[in-house]
Amino acid sequence: MSKINILGIVKNIKSKSNIYTPIVEAVVNAIDAIENNPNGQIEIIIHRDNTLDFDNSKPFIQSIEIIDNGVGFNAKNRKSFDTYLSNAKIEIGGKGLGRFMYLKYFNNAFIQSQFIDGNKYTYRNFRFGKQDEIIVDEEIGSATQCYTGSRLFLENIINPEQLDKGLNVIARKLVEKLLVFFVNSSFNVPQIILKEKDNSERIILNDYINDNNAISQVGVKKIPITSKLDNNDYFFEVKVYKIYFSTLSSKICLTAHNREVTETTLQTYIPEFQDEFYDIKDNTKRNFIVKSYVLGDYLNTNVSLERESFDFGKEAGDTFFPLSQAEIEKEVSTIIKSFFDNDVKQRFEKKKERVYKYVNLNAPWHRTYLNDFDLTELPTNLTDERIEIEFQKFKFQKEQEVRIEIKEIVAEDDNLIDDKLQEIVSRVSINGKNDLAHYVCNRKLITDTFDELRKRRETDNKAHLEAELHNLIFPMGKTSETINYEDHNLWLLDERLVFSQYVASDKIISKIEKTEPDLVVFNEERIVYRNGDNITTSPITIFEFKRPKRANYPDEENPIMQACRYADKIRKGKYEMPDGLEAIKVSNETPIYVYVVCDLCDKIHEFAKGFSLTLSPDGEGYFGFSSGFNLYIEIMSFRKLIEDAKMRNKIFFKKLGVE
Repeated sequence: MSKINILGIVKNIKSKSNIYTPIVEAVVNAIDAIENNPNGQIEIIIHRDNTLDFDNSKPFIQSIEIIDNGVGFNAKNRKSFDTYLSNAKIEIGGKGLGRFMYLKYFNNAFIQSQFIDGNKYTYRNFRFGKQDEIIVDEEIGSATQCYTGSRLFLENIINPEQLDKGLNVIARKLVEKLLVFFVNSSFNVPQIILKEKDNSERIILNDYINDNNAISQVGVKKIPITSKLDNNDYFFEVKVYKIYFSTLSSKICLTAHNREVTETTLQTYIPEFQDEFYDIKDNTKRNFIVKSYVLGDYLNTNVSLERESFDFGKEAGDTFFPLSQAEIEKEVSTIIKSFFDNDVKQRFEKKKERVYKYVNLNAPWHRTYLNDFDLTELPTNLTDERIEIEFQKFKFQKEQEVRIEIKEIVAEDDNLIDDKLQEIVSRVSINGKNDLAHYVCNRKLITDTFDELRKRRETDNKAHLEAELHNLIFPMGKTSETINYEDHNLWLLDERLVFSQYVASDKIISKIEKTEPDLVVFNEERIVYRNGDNITTSPITIFEFKRPKRANYPDEENPIMQACRYADKIRKGKYEMPDGLEAIKVSNETPIYVYVVCDLCDKIHEFAKGFSLTLSPDGEGYFGFSSGFNLYIEIMSFRKLIEDAKMRNKIFFKKLGVE
């Protein structure tokens, strides 16, 4: 025959193979050679290295021997083996490429075989060539014993660490790969034995199939799948099994000619199969995975040369073939789901409960979406972050749909606009309500946090620092130019401060004066119009914070006087606008409001009386006008601040169900 570049072929095998691939290939070839003989037998013999591993465990496996009692390498089989891409086994799916896997993972491959030639037994021994001939060092002669069969010796694994050491592990992995043969009722699988060379351990793979504690059939169903391309029905057989010894994910396996070709995790189509499954038998919990084998002529006809993929595309629409891999798998997944209907429903309800709990406790603004929100494709191990992301995606999608519909309506007949527009406006309103609900819930969280900061710290039984409460209301060292209005909580002090023109918190706003007020707010003359003019009639608000539970103030630390002095400096033109282009325009007529936030104590009462302030009806603060400084003053306790904020928002909290 013509010479070929064998190592080039091996190197260029584009396959999702692993160390088990050549072993499975050898066993499959042995099964073919036995040809449904009821007395067929295959032995997989493990040869180990002579030295123990570094951790004194079992030695690495060095070589593997596969012995069968099939027909042997007669002239027909020898010719097929010696032909690249032979079609001798094409009727059973043989591609003539699998044997090249031997040299992809092993350094050498030897074959010893006996067969009947005419009326006499003949032996044929040869080695798998590595250069330009497939069969080399061939020997042929008369056999001294009367039997047929072959012995394949895969010598010296290239990477020994790739193959598991334990016989049980190897057996289970081989059973999973060969299970497609066992599940084919029309095929008589020979006895397959895995054993150590010294016979110290021996496992019959067939026992896994006959042992319901290892593998159990769930069901078999034949289904038609209609092609959207040619409208024809293609028929498949789905066989579903529980495998108790596997730790892998549940899979859908598409097969061709009794070989696994592709496998896809079942959770790709049904997320509820992500969690582990288990049976309870005799008060013992047994975990299992679900493995489904799909058989059919459509798969046999369209399998690729290497039997690692199919000629048709993976996704619908990316193929000119009648059916794609995804279309087949999706239909199969519904069949598998029907076999585990109760489990899937329970897991779905658990997932639904998880989502509803998150919405009700943490994100009530999403409640209006719950009826339309599709949970089907969500994973079962949901985190709060993932749920929120999915709702944000859903919200964005709904908003996009509304925008598109509005554009379409505008282009329609005027007589049709009113009815449709009314419906769309209602949907826009729902989105607005959700955003408002989100904002109100954040306010509830802030009021709860403020209450906690009013308490003593558990670590040292001391009051929280002034800075902690200050930062909650407005971050220290920041201005309204560096944070958004949604990132501060000035509404705790006064709702009118939310859209202030300029706010500076512990920020030097003057090149002349280097001391800074706790919080200074420059309001616009008309908040509704927010024209931003720097004019003398625009009000200015100053807040001074003191540490919670503070009970002693020296005279020089009078917080009312400190705030009034800040106001006096502003009136004297010592502060500039944020851009620094001009001074803050003030006059004696500029309204200035001073608020002192602190816990009331004897010294605060004394300071308040010094400014002739009036005690508030609730006894939690003072208010009044200072004619000397020409400004309004109000003292409020932390309790009054938070209770007033709660009262202003109480109706919103109650309506939203977070009160």
